[in-house]
Amino acid sequence: MKAARVARKIVLPGGLTILHEKNPVSKAFCVGVWTRTGARDERAEDAGLCHFLEHMLFKGTVRRTAKQISQEIERVGGSLDAFTTKDTMCVYAQVLESQRTVAFDLIADMLNESRFADEHVALERGVVLEEIGDVDDAPDDLIHELFAASLYPRHPLGRPILGLKSTVSRFGRADLVRYSRRVFRASNLVVAVYGNVDEKELLDLCRERFQFPRGTLARVPARLPAASPKHRHVRRKLHQQHIVLGRRTFSFLDERRYALMVLNAMIGGGMSSRLFQKIREEMGLAYSVFTYVDQSRDTGMFAACMAVRPGNAGRAIAAVRKELESARNGGLTRRELKDTKEHIKGRILLGLETSASRMMRLARNEITFGRQVPERELIRYIEAVKMGDVAGVAREVLDTGAHTIVSLGPSAAGL
Repeated sequence: MKAARVARKIVLPGGLTILHEKNPVSKAFCVGVWTRTGARDERAEDAGLCHFLEHMLFKGTVRRTAKQISQEIERVGGSLDAFTTKDTMCVYAQVLESQRTVAFDLIADMLNESRFADEHVALERGVVLEEIGDVDDAPDDLIHELFAASLYPRHPLGRPILGLKSTVSRFGRADLVRYSRRVFRASNLVVAVYGNVDEKELLDLCRERFQFPRGTLARVPARLPAASPKHRHVRRKLHQQHIVLGRRTFSFLDERRYALMVLNAMIGGGMSSRLFQKIREEMGLAYSVFTYVDQSRDTGMFAACMAVRPGNAGRAIAAVRKELESARNGGLTRRELKDTKEHIKGRILLGLETSASRMMRLARNEITFGRQVPERELIRYIEAVKMGDVAGVAREVLDTGAHTIVSLGPSAAGL
């Protein structure tokens, strides 16, 4: 493994956090500005406002039209993008290192000087409503929103990031101004930079362009509802039955997260995983079958997902449950553990080969752990996971009697 590059962390007097990983031999440069809060920190009446704000940042500033923003970044061969999650929002640019000031100028202008013109708000409101409609028409996306809503009823984590038609339809310029002033505060922001720039120049760029007001962290507290297993079926006239089953787990701050990462990969993280081999390769019941883990600062979830012919739903659910219970009751092998850890290590290292992935890792480590976790340290944690660690997590997470099952399609069979 190559020697790890050292990431620097600087906190300016106003509270803005700057992270920098320098690579003097790379022509690639990436800068991202992240909020420490996301869709889960919205009030109920603001559901979807964080995502709507992300869209509106691209729709014109005092100095630039939306077309000019696109032209300026593409004229230098770069790209500009953004995304919203339950825990954060990010706007980032990738350019050649010689064009780094262009990236800083554009992002700073978008964050500080967006117009939120009424006519643009109206147009983009329609776009987001279409996006919500797209999810409603895409069962392989909708099933995960239904599952989250079942795990976290009447809680922000159970709401879709895009928001609801009823809330998005009401958003106006005043809402965007209010919300942007709440989240674009120095202590709520992280600037993550990967690329060849001297520290003095980087600090000058940030001080000149990212002059955000002070303020407290823009989080909205919400008590988690009591966890209880549910069986829910949403009837739709579809060719396939989409099914998710799983339960809440622990947060990304829990020391068991590495064992859960390994367990997830063993059960449904790839083509050699247990569920893929059993449900697809051996039984031929599904084209796509997989598991995933989604964790936040105070909770998390484990889920197994598949889409099958409606007549096979009951058989498929029974087969998945049997496979999960087998793994829970000592069916996992040391060979599986060894192979899975090697698989995870390879995926981690291969996933850090772009400037954007390096930038994102910087920010996510800071927002999640408050420090940088070097690749070597992460690999050590993975290597240190023992069979007993995986078995302990499996006994809790793979208890099918505690699982919520959500089904979307024409049949409620198997529930």
